[in-house]
Amino acid sequence: MTSIRKVGVCGAGGTMGAGIAMVSARAGFETVCFDQSAQGLERSRKAAEDFFAKAVAKGRMSEAERDAALARMIDATDLSALADCDLVIEAIFEDLETKRELFSRLNEVCGPRTIFASNTSTLSITQIAGGCGREDRVVGMHFCLPAQLMKLIEMSRGLNTDDEAFAAAWAWTEAAGQLPVETRDRPGFILNALLVPFNNDVLRAVEAGIATPEDIDTAICTGLGYKMGPCRLIDLIGLDTQVRLGEAFYPITLDPRASVPPILRRMVAAGRLGAKSGRGLLSGLSREKATEAPDFTLAGTNESRSFPAGDAFLSAASETGDVTVCLGGAYAPDPARLAVLVELDTECLAHHTGEETFGREGSNVVGFARYRNGADAPSRLVEIVCQLDTSPAAIEAARAVFEVAGLETVVCADRPGRIVDRLVRPKYNDALRFLDDGLASAEDMDKTCSLGLGYPDGPIERTVRGGLARHWTVTTAIHRMTGLPGFIPARAAVIAADRAKAGAS
Repeated sequence: MTSIRKVGVCGAGGTMGAGIAMVSARAGFETVCFDQSAQGLERSRKAAEDFFAKAVAKGRMSEAERDAALARMIDATDLSALADCDLVIEAIFEDLETKRELFSRLNEVCGPRTIFASNTSTLSITQIAGGCGREDRVVGMHFCLPAQLMKLIEMSRGLNTDDEAFAAAWAWTEAAGQLPVETRDRPGFILNALLVPFNNDVLRAVEAGIATPEDIDTAICTGLGYKMGPCRLIDLIGLDTQVRLGEAFYPITLDPRASVPPILRRMVAAGRLGAKSGRGLLSGLSREKATEAPDFTLAGTNESRSFPAGDAFLSAASETGDVTVCLGGAYAPDPARLAVLVELDTECLAHHTGEETFGREGSNVVGFARYRNGADAPSRLVEIVCQLDTSPAAIEAARAVFEVAGLETVVCADRPGRIVDRLVRPKYNDALRFLDDGLASAEDMDKTCSLGLGYPDGPIERTVRGGLARHWTVTTAIHRMTGLPGFIPARAAVIAADRAKAGAS
């Protein structure tokens, strides 16, 4: 149950504010939709009408429920309309002084028991509340976009928030049909603390030529089961929005991974903002999968991480063929072959072929690794690794061999971690460190990623299931080759690796 009956939404003329207002009105609460822009409120009203009409068409609500929800939404451009609200949620511009000024004005308008909530994604609740006159009744309430569809809300207390106000706000989120998780008042809370640096890592990988945006999305979706690839997500939220997130997040955290990548500023300057401008990271082009493949033979007696005993791929090998697939890291050059495919673990392809010409390497040798999380069954993703001058015919032969076997292929440069491990391992380190810091429980961190981002499993669950010692092995190898601090193994992984070594000795 909740004692809150009337809710105000500031910034209801914007996308997030409009979604929050729909959540409130749909759940039965009288909802004052405040915005300084009457045109913005008109757009939001039309969006609500369309959204509820689709809900009726899909059988999710009746026509009477739709009409009642719309009737509960009251548009206002005068702040005094919020005077008798029990809860006011702000979803305005992500600027500290702007939010502080709004709460100070609301303090003069609203009754003494009104709770103020901020939908901030990066700023401190304590700082937003500071000086507003009711710091004890200010809470963090971060909805996920689009709010009317996403159930997750990150709830946080400022240093001065009292328990009664927080409990009342929590009860309202549950009464509104949402799923709250509690997090500390830290920059980015859970979701953006993990997502902003991860998205920036993706952009830096594109800028470095490690893989195309299309192949990055394919790798992440196929290897990890994400519903949406990171490049598509960045295009949807807007590259200009990603810039603002980095600009808000980096000065607070001083995390180099949160700083705005140069490619992002260049694309924004060029007007390539993503879906809103019609051009962003993704080209919209797709590649046809191979339907025929050359025969291949197998070489090597070591155990294969990509194709363990009994895998159907092994039975498709021939006695002779134009392609040799070297398993378990076995490698012998054979210039007469169309392609020699070398299975990789944490090492680079150059570990086998060398780099005598420093940047001009290339031959018929192609690296590959079928992505798997620790001892989990291998995924359908095969990352194909090439050097700068690797034969295009060898690359296409590699793709064909695996695609005809029913696997998904992506091509990447010969860099530590390839695509998936290079991008997700720093995020796993962050999650493990956040757990150490008490930012949130492991369950709430995983729930946030699953509900807020559509991940099939959370970072803690996935890292533990894949093996903390294995995480140490992978991150240590990448850190040794790159020197990037994001790959320094988190404490839990170091302990697991030490224990594994002690047990083996």
